[in-house]
Amino acid sequence: MKRINKFLQLQFCMLLLLLTVLPEFNLLSALFGFNFDIPKFCCKVLGLVGGGMAFYYFYKEAQSKSQQLPIPFLATAISGMALILLAMIPGVPSWLDYISLIALLVAIYLCKNSLGVEWKNRGSQGAYFILLAILLHVYNGIGDTMITGVAALIGLIIYWMGLGRIRTALDSIGEQGVSKLKIAVILGLVGVVIGWIPLIGGIIGGILAILAFVFEFMGYGLLKSSNAIGNEGQMGAGKLRTSMIILLIATVIGFIPGLGMVEKILSLVSLWFVFQGWNQILLGMEMKSRRAEVELEES
Repeated sequence: MKRINKFLQLQFCMLLLLLTVLPEFNLLSALFGFNFDIPKFCCKVLGLVGGGMAFYYFYKEAQSKSQQLPIPFLATAISGMALILLAMIPGVPSWLDYISLIALLVAIYLCKNSLGVEWKNRGSQGAYFILLAILLHVYNGIGDTMITGVAALIGLIIYWMGLGRIRTALDSIGEQGVSKLKIAVILGLVGVVIGWIPLIGGIIGGILAILAFVFEFMGYGLLKSSNAIGNEGQMGAGKLRTSMIILLIATVIGFIPGLGMVEKILSLVSLWFVFQGWNQILLGMEMKSRRAEVELEES
């Protein structure tokens, strides 16, 4: 289980770092060449520390087996994280971010096969997709640019695909939860599209966002009662409900002038609960499948 946990940590942190270097169109940055964003800086530190620790775990594991991590993955992961660290120094050219963006994209793609991670539960891949998809969606509250908005929309689509995969491994209560989550995704997608309509788009989009919140909250509540994800997964579903409450508070605070920074910091806290929640759901499903395998072998 530790390998899977570290794999999820590495993938999550690399994707988080990738999001922090997405191109943005910021007038202040364009005029003065520097724009210090505290929440984004915190995301970079979190991604570098968490990703670095997970990467070191797999590096030491390979060494203990007298093996070596595949060179393409090794080079792209190290160079991507190193360039982001270097670009955090004031005065260093910002175009290094674009190189790290490409390197991290390749590293994320190569990661699973390079580390030999395999799922025992047929729904685990769905949980993995959802974990990364929600990161894309929630990070928009931190980055808040046109590009992160597009990434959030892509995240909702990946979320829908992940729900279809995870549903096949759940019991009836879990399936009901997934159905509620699918309704929330549909409402979210429609809300984003309608939100682009001038004047009325913001109002209707806001109403749909509230409805999506209700269905998502109900969905996680049903998942929390599902035996198919084990005790670990049930605790994870509880953390996902907590993440939604924090995100709701952040959204409300965002309407108060002068508290935009507080909104972003709360979104960052919510992001951590999202990682913990879906990480535990995936681990719960994997642990349940592995225990079933052991019992079958013993019988």
